[in-house]
Amino acid sequence: MTVSPQYDKIRRILRERRAAPSTDVIELRRRMTDAALPPGDDVTVEAITLGGIAAERVAARTAHTDQAILYAHGGGFCQGSPVTHRKLAGDVSRASGAVCYVVDYRLAPEHTMPAPIDDLVDAYRGLLETHPAQAIVFVGDSAGGALVVLAATRLKEAHLPMPAGLITMTPWVDYPCGDPSVTERAKDDPIVDVPELRNYQNWFLGRYAATDPAVSPIHADLSGLPPMLIHGGGGDSLCSDAAALAAHARAAGVDVTHRQVPEMVHVWHVFAGRVPESTEAVEDIGAFAQRRFAAGQTREAATSADDLAGQSLAGRS
Repeated sequence: MTVSPQYDKIRRILRERRAAPSTDVIELRRRMTDAALPPGDDVTVEAITLGGIAAERVAARTAHTDQAILYAHGGGFCQGSPVTHRKLAGDVSRASGAVCYVVDYRLAPEHTMPAPIDDLVDAYRGLLETHPAQAIVFVGDSAGGALVVLAATRLKEAHLPMPAGLITMTPWVDYPCGDPSVTERAKDDPIVDVPELRNYQNWFLGRYAATDPAVSPIHADLSGLPPMLIHGGGGDSLCSDAAALAAHARAAGVDVTHRQVPEMVHVWHVFAGRVPESTEAVEDIGAFAQRRFAAGQTREAATSADDLAGQSLAGRS
């Protein structure tokens, strides 16, 4: 595949500036914050709480307040925040026409599993106070991709209404990084450091095994989950994770759209507006979210019609 000159330049810069691996979580967090890109001028950011959980409301000027994205940021479960993801959240808001709510979930090593999943579920409960489930789509990148899937399985277990859809960008779901392709791609990957990822497990898994269905999307029961969009990048060491999640979800009967884009690095979406491949990927996310919102409105209208018909029949009897 021939990549755009803009993407080729970004990839070369990432390779040149790649930082040395670190086991200092404070340093890792600082690096990620320092590398964060600013949101667009058309994006507003507001600190809020959802269900008692800190979050940021990120909205493009064209966003509709009656549609919501619940966003779980990436960062290996131990770094990242709403601040590091303002730019990407703003891009998703613009593309989807919905307001993004980026959850400031608890991080490892201070907080192990299932703390981040608990926080997402609580934030979703808070969002349900102002939005019907069919007007909410879950989105997550990298580790956040795993979290939105795990949160959805928790909703199923609690018999809570499901969101209209799930979207994952280059999800990290095989925590041991055991697929041979991971090692093969690692030498050319300018972002993901595989030994560093494996070390993160010591921080976030806590009492769980890496394959425990309670914390592993590719071992969890995904039946009954809403339609899912999964993006994977051919230049990402974790490319096989996207494929594994897609296969596992399909086997459980989930309606899955899996897009594997050659050459792309981990969460290449963050360069939307600067790199054509990134802009296209975010637009695909926005289009999928819009379709899921539309499907939710159709179901709501059909349910209302059925209710009215039932009331009319009851009145005649």
